[in-house]
Amino acid sequence: MEYKRNDYLVSKKFYRYLIPSFLSEMAMHMGSVVDAVIVGNLIGVEALSAVTLASPIIQVLHLPGLILGLGGATLAAIWLGERKLKAASDMFVACVMAGIIFSSVGALTAFWVNAPLAHLVADDPQLTTFVEEYLLINLLGLPIMTLTFLTCEFLSVDNHPDLGAWMFSIAEAVNVVFDIVLVKFAGMGMEGAAAATIIGYACGLITLIFYARSKERMLKFNFSGVAWLKDIFTALKTGTPRVSLELMQALQIFVLNTSVLKILGVEAMEIYAVCSNTLIMAELLAGGIISVIPNICGVLYGEKDYFGIRRLMKKVLELSGILISLLTVVFLIFPEEIAILFGMENEELLPTAATCLQIYSLSFVLYVFNEFLQTYYQTILETFLATLDTMLEFFVLLIPITFLLMNYYGIYGVCAAVPISELLTIIIVEGTRKILQERGKLPQEGLLMIPKPEHDDSLDITIEASEKNAVGVSIKIIDYCSAHGVDERTAYVLGLAAEEIAINISRYGYEKTKKSYIDINLSHDGEQWILRIRDDGKPFDPTQYSSEEAGQFLLGGINMITGLAKNFTYTRVLNMNNTIIEV
Repeated sequence: MEYKRNDYLVSKKFYRYLIPSFLSEMAMHMGSVVDAVIVGNLIGVEALSAVTLASPIIQVLHLPGLILGLGGATLAAIWLGERKLKAASDMFVACVMAGIIFSSVGALTAFWVNAPLAHLVADDPQLTTFVEEYLLINLLGLPIMTLTFLTCEFLSVDNHPDLGAWMFSIAEAVNVVFDIVLVKFAGMGMEGAAAATIIGYACGLITLIFYARSKERMLKFNFSGVAWLKDIFTALKTGTPRVSLELMQALQIFVLNTSVLKILGVEAMEIYAVCSNTLIMAELLAGGIISVIPNICGVLYGEKDYFGIRRLMKKVLELSGILISLLTVVFLIFPEEIAILFGMENEELLPTAATCLQIYSLSFVLYVFNEFLQTYYQTILETFLATLDTMLEFFVLLIPITFLLMNYYGIYGVCAAVPISELLTIIIVEGTRKILQERGKLPQEGLLMIPKPEHDDSLDITIEASEKNAVGVSIKIIDYCSAHGVDERTAYVLGLAAEEIAINISRYGYEKTKKSYIDINLSHDGEQWILRIRDDGKPFDPTQYSSEEAGQFLLGGINMITGLAKNFTYTRVLNMNNTIIEV
């Protein structure tokens, strides 16, 4: 047989994680879209403007959960890939406890800071009242929202992406029901819209019970030995691009909302509120695809599986690009229908709103690519580029360009500033990356900044799970070791270990009728050789082999490797068996 690597397992994990990730984003953002539609139609477009005005404050309130969740989970994914289970669990514990403390402090200040915050973003009496009512409930429910955002990131990393999807699906389903009940029938207005969200997310947290009882989770909730301050600081540092994103986005929304309201007037603000809320639809389609990057790519990066990273990123870009392009076409063809969907009833404003939506939709593809860059660079711990992209996109470029075009073209200029700033952000960030790579300040070449295939000094192959192929792998490994100066005994033991693990995977890991594959990688770091074997069959830990199992499994070579290996470890990550032997 021909020995070469394929992306079967990586692709399988991509689609396995994509579905729950997509469902999570769809549930979350569809809920936001429905919220906007319900508020716009049942309370009025002015109420939708109030939600838009309040959104930067709510973004800041959610920062603890978002930063700790994304930063901590990114590190946990890498550490799981590196088999540092204790460090990953400690990070999980530290982030959860810090999130609860930070959000509880915020909730306790609700009745004191609510009114000043409302007056900060709105000066119209009716708008201020709407914002104040909306913010109060969001402040009181802050611990629930923080715990949801934080734990969902760790669930996806720790073999349970389905639970994260269920968490948001339950939350948004309950949210929509209570939106209708509290806003339409109970007449609670803005307070009802906010309360529906909190109630929904409280119900979504029920899924944590199933996670706590799962036998497949690798992260343990153990307080002993946790370096609290160090772990929290490390998570916050890793989440710096997300901090920058949220702060810049919040500041951007605040500046633009108040500027449009005061300079162009209430009618222009209504149009801008509709346009800015449609960006949720872009997130709905592409956000779920891009959000698989920290979960899967983080682990692959920790394992140094560069082939897998390349194939994964290609799939992410292709699928998100196709979907977001289709969305843009829909906006260009049906702008008036979309404006009406979001509660725009003023027939005089409708033509202007339709044109603004068409202009605004040109930013969708560029926005998604910038989100890809920010997420990927943060995942591989290149926080400078991720932070630079965030700051340019959401503030440094957008604000001055908006003011310049607003002065000449009014609300049309405000909408045109978005695609222009998105494009300039990509040009500047990628230009900076290339310059830094040429100067040796950043690793490797190319967008992904990982070794080129011809520079990967390793044996990287995939075999279909069968005993015949397993025997062939043993010969391939021995030949490869001999060609690279490895002594005969070490080469033989590595080949035998790979053969026996592959045979056991073929015999016991899968159903007989199921086609399956095994990834095998042999690389070296100095004089240390590392053999990695990965499959997605039934859980099988060869390090726990005991003599009593001699009749059940073929593991004689494992006994030999135990005495020879520097490290012999097993993890169940991304719902795959990962066996690593270091010699």
